[in-house]
Amino acid sequence: MADRNVESDTIGVPKLDETLEILLLQVIEEAQQRMEDGEDVVPFTALLVGDSVFEETHNGTTDECFASAQKTVEGAEGARAYAFCYDGYIETDDGDKDAIVAEGGIPGEKDGVAVGLLYDASGEEVAFEEEVCYIAEAPNFLASKEPVPAIIEDDEE
Repeated sequence: MADRNVESDTIGVPKLDETLEILLLQVIEEAQQRMEDGEDVVPFTALLVGDSVFEETHNGTTDECFASAQKTVEGAEGARAYAFCYDGYIETDDGDKDAIVAEGGIPGEKDGVAVGLLYDASGEEVAFEEEVCYIAEAPNFLASKEPVPAIIEDDEE
């Protein structure tokens, strides 16, 4: 899935919605664990509906995976956030670097975001960077949806 481009003219890191940030970090952690276990990272979406996360994998070419992820997310009812995670790369000043990439968004926002976790797979074991980095704005598959209110916990008496 390495040939997908996400570009932005935005300078600086935008403030991320807390729910979206948590979901993005969770999918990157899951993909990292898969890689550490010697598994391939098949592109997948994670949808937060209520307080449950639903995952779906997407197979095929880069364009087919992207279209499948978009269809899955846009067809979801009541999603509070989504993340689309894949193994890709980030173009840096030092050349292309391997990365686990997660794109995501929340309902009603014009743009989504893309974040990534750089890694080096040249040795016997995959070596991951310590921190997830902001990459750029990304398409938001939930842009046309109405925002979903946060879950309100009842106070126990």
